[in-house]
Amino acid sequence: MRYPAIINKIEQAGLLGRGCGTFSAAKKWQIVLDAPGKEKYVIANCSESEPGIFKDEFILDNYPEIVLDGLKLAMQTLNACQGFIYLNPLYYSRFHNKLQILIDNDNIEIFSKPIKDYIGGEESTIVNLMEGKREEPRFKPPFVLEKGFLNKPTLVNNCETFYDIALINQGKYKQERFFCISGDNTPKNIFKFPETINVKQALLESGHYPNFKFFIQLGGAMAGICLAENQLDDYAIQSYGGLIIHELAKDERQLVNKWLEFYKKESCGQCVPCREGTYRLYEIYNAKNFDPQLFADIIFSMQNSSLCSLGKMATTAITSYFENIKKC
Repeated sequence: MRYPAIINKIEQAGLLGRGCGTFSAAKKWQIVLDAPGKEKYVIANCSESEPGIFKDEFILDNYPEIVLDGLKLAMQTLNACQGFIYLNPLYYSRFHNKLQILIDNDNIEIFSKPIKDYIGGEESTIVNLMEGKREEPRFKPPFVLEKGFLNKPTLVNNCETFYDIALINQGKYKQERFFCISGDNTPKNIFKFPETINVKQALLESGHYPNFKFFIQLGGAMAGICLAENQLDDYAIQSYGGLIIHELAKDERQLVNKWLEFYKKESCGQCVPCREGTYRLYEIYNAKNFDPQLFADIIFSMQNSSLCSLGKMATTAITSYFENIKKC
């Protein structure tokens, strides 16, 4: 088993994927490297599907050459035959020309997903779209690391992950990450913090600690976990791309319906727990006679039997809101 120097460096840095999966970046590279076959691919996932998270947009705008350095390093290390930059339509229109100039004659293709949606950021859905197939996740196993694009071993890393790996290779990585802050009475902004600081420290250092009663969503406006002010010391930012600040007095029904409507719309419809669950949760919550037990049963089913992370995470905001915030 080979352990190239760069994979050792990534492992020593303790880098976790900067998407929502937080899987060891070094292990991911090693799995693709060890996978049988000579034809392998590398994809930089820059689709950034989670509302309220805009760090990849900032990186592409300010540091595209560093992302490309990380992508090319992966291609060289894994002996990949081709690399891809996978963008949502908005980012494609903004960054395509700049990226194409930087790519020059390298064997890297820029791919735009058809629409700016949610499920199109899931890695097996990405390879389906790139192959011209239906936009839906694949059954796992096998995972894309072993059978991905064109059924070949494929490394899919987040835009920021490639950025960090390039810094690791240059000896410039400082265990920091980009972190987005926005929300009620809060300007949209992005910061770079040590990944070990907690959420309260991030808010204080940013100068955006609210002077009103509030709660936050950590990780995004749809899949993020809702946390009360007294919980902010308990969560480090390492695994999260940002937070959204909510006024504590915000209308509950309006907020919950926003989450429910989003996932009802974004479900790809492939698996029953997510397809039916997202619709039924909305229906039950807005019924004249709300059935809390049935609501909880559907949530349990979605969390434990949905095919992909969308169905499993679709209830995170709702359940954490009722557990952590409504009781406040």
